[in-house]
Order: sequence, then C-alpha cells, then structure tokens
Amino acid sequence: MSVVMRDIADSLGISVNAVSIALNNKAGVSDEMRAKILRTAEKMGYLEKKNKFVRTFSHTNLCIMMQKIYSEDMNFYSKVLYSFVEEAKRSGYDTIMNFFDDEAMAVPSCVEKDRVSGIVVIGKIGDANIARLKEYDMPFVLVDHASLMYTADSVLTDNKLGGFIITKYLLDKGFRQIGFFGDLNYSLSIKERFFGFKEALMSFGADLDPENLDDYIKQYSILSNIEQAVLKNDTQKIVQLIKMARNLPQAFVCSNDRAAIALLMALQILNMNVPEDISLVGFDNIDMCEKVNPKLTTVHVDKEALGKRAVQRLKYQIEHPNSAPENTVISVRLVERDSVKR
Repeated sequence: MSVVMRDIADSLGISVNAVSIALNNKAGVSDEMRAKILRTAEKMGYLEKKNKFVRTFSHTNLCIMMQKIYSEDMNFYSKVLYSFVEEAKRSGYDTIMNFFDDEAMAVPSCVEKDRVSGIVVIGKIGDANIARLKEYDMPFVLVDHASLMYTADSVLTDNKLGGFIITKYLLDKGFRQIGFFGDLNYSLSIKERFFGFKEALMSFGADLDPENLDDYIKQYSILSNIEQAVLKNDTQKIVQLIKMARNLPQAFVCSNDRAAIALLMALQILNMNVPEDISLVGFDNIDMCEKVNPKLTTVHVDKEALGKRAVQRLKYQIEHPNSAPENTVISVRLVERDSVKR
C-alpha cells in the first residue's frame, strides 16, 4: 500500500497537520521537527510518490563531494570534513557524502534528483567536472581548490603567504641552498605555495642573482612526478627522484606535509639524516607532523575554519541566489619543530 501522511505522523507520534506543515515548508513546526519529518518521509518512500515535496526536502540537505583517492589518507581532509558536517548540523542541514573519480565522475543522484540545496567539493576537481556540476544551477563551493576556467565560490588557504613565511624562516636561519619539493603540475595550491617560496628567495636571498633565480631553483628543486607517488605511498619512487636530482639543497620546502614525510622516509632509506644532513619543512600541520622523527616544522592551516566557512558560503548563496562568487582566504602561521638544523 502507498504511504500517506497519516503513516508518517503515526511513526513519529505527531499530528497529520504537523506533517503537512513540514512538507509544505510552512511555519508552525521547529526546524528540528521539520528535518525529522522530511527524513522519515524520505525513508518511507513518500517523496518518491509526491515529487512536489522534493524541493522542501532539499532545503535540509547538502551534498559533499571528494575524490576517492583522498579517502585513503584523511590526515588533512578529515578535519575539514568533520568541521563542515558539524557546522551544517548547527545550521539545520544534513549532509550526503559522495566520493568520485575525477577521470570518470558520475553526478551524484541527490544532485540529479534535486534533493540537495547546495554542493561543496573538498579538494581538487577537474574543470570539466566543475562545468558539469554548475549545469544544475545550485549553490556550489570549492574548498582547498579554485578554478581559473569557471567562476565559483572558493574557500582557500593563504598558500602564497605560507610558502613565503616558511622560506623566509629558512633564509633567516642562514640556509642559502634551498629547494622546493612539490609537483607543480598537480594543483593550483601547490603552484601558489611555490610562488610564495620564489618571492621569499627574490626578496630576502640577498646573495642570489635575480636573473639566475630560475636556474638556482631548478638546480636544487624536484618539481614533478611527486604527488601521485605520495598519494600511493610509493617511497621507492621518491628515492629514485632524489637519486636523479642534480644537486641536493641544504633544505627543502615541501608542498605539503605528506610530501615532506615521504621525502623524510626516502632520505632515511638513503642513509641521510634529517636535519643533520638536510633540513625539511612542510605545509598543512597534519597530526603526523608530531609523530615522525624528527617532528616536522611546518605551516599551520586552519582546517576547521575551511569547513565552517564553506557552510557559511553555501548558506549565503542559498539565501542570496544572485550573489557574486567570492574567494575566501584563511590565514596561516609557522609551527617550528625539529626538522630544521639549528
């Protein structure tokens, strides 16, 4: 037998009138009760038969999307994700999680069926997939990623400042042979961190010739074929990259903490000591920075703020559908530990 409002009301011990008010998105029930009624109606299959209430249901849901490959190591994104979910709850929203393959992305059914009020993508996503999601004309926010092809709200770390701060720190310590360890072809955030690294060398590397700066960077840096090896925990690949390097610097600025930790392990395999033989600094301040030996000097990223701000931007778009997209930049700070030679 088909489900009717009486069935929903009986299952929750409330009146049919309360169910009707919630389904029609009218005043008269609390936000908490409205969400409970809508979730119950969805579970009982009522919304499948009554499409006119689907938009009401969507007002209580947000879709979170993240590449599958990031789910294999959630040191960074777990905190962003947790913060987003908790802030969404405080704002009266449930969240629907969807992992995707960037090379063959399937649009989530909750988006296709118009059962969510907005979409947030945490981490990198290809421009072609951004274009597909924007076709659904619903609030859309990128976290820790931005597109140069399509306008969209983005919540970002101040990557340039972080790259600048950590490189200046090494210069102030007296290092003069400093390389960058990061895959410049992987993401915009790594390019921005590299930009900050380069700006610090230009501004404070007093004995560096600006005209030869690119040659200097190439001499001491490893700038490709890194990120996939890091994501797949392929330490031997990192070992090979070190062996192929033209010259090893006195210190490496790494594109993120995972890259720094992978580099640390590879150097140890090659019987090189950190920081005695070579110093390392990372970026992100994940929990593993405190667990490796030596503990990793890094740039702290406020992961909780990234998640909270993403919810706030989605809410603003929902309430102001014609608002212009904004880039929100979260500041950073240096965290000094033991991976730099004193």
